[in-house]
Amino acid sequence: MAADRAVKRKRKGSGSTGQGGEVFLRQRTDPRSERRFEPKASLALGLTMLGMSVAALLAGAGVYGMWFRGEEAGSHPYAPYLLVVAVLLGAAAGLFGQWSMKPLRVGDAGVGIENGPGEIERIGWHDVTRLLLTEAALTVQGSGTAIAIPLRTHLPAASRVLAEARARVPARAADIQEGALPLPDDAAGEVRALEPPQVAGLRCKATDKLIAFEADARLCGRCGELYHKDGVPPNCATCAAPLR
Repeated sequence: MAADRAVKRKRKGSGSTGQGGEVFLRQRTDPRSERRFEPKASLALGLTMLGMSVAALLAGAGVYGMWFRGEEAGSHPYAPYLLVVAVLLGAAAGLFGQWSMKPLRVGDAGVGIENGPGEIERIGWHDVTRLLLTEAALTVQGSGTAIAIPLRTHLPAASRVLAEARARVPARAADIQEGALPLPDDAAGEVRALEPPQVAGLRCKATDKLIAFEADARLCGRCGELYHKDGVPPNCATCAAPLR
């Protein structure tokens, strides 16, 4: 988990600090990282693919038996039944089967899901409103969006998300009991460097001042909340981390 933790700047005599003088204020160009988790193949996906394959075979046999046996032989009496079964099986696999298992990202930028090549939907830690754990999934809820992490295929990622949330925004995970998920495995997931965030045009959380230049931006190293350099509060308005 250490690779994903915020960079802690130690400063003496600079106001409110945490235990040991740790300050979580960082610039946008400071190094950040995250872990990429590939989904684990599941039985549900295998059954879905098997069902579609069988449906395709039945449909092919039904079409051949219905229209391509030749005029002398005529249509096969079982051909209509094969077509009906193929349609029903294909519909069941399409409606109830498991199709997409997308890679997940967890780290300094929050929780992300890869929807396509180069397309990552993220919820920053400062935007997390609640974590909800059920028997099937851990759901990260944000403002107007949510990312559901299925435990069957993404248990290492879910464990990492819960551990990170407890460290960064503990109030958002307060409803989940300790030990509800296994502790994260430091060997799980591929550690990747993050590019600096795009912050120009956004507003300071504390003062609502427009950040016109990216050099004016300051970030909370714990939850990623954004501040203008002239409006940094003593503690983060979102996670209460000491900033100066």
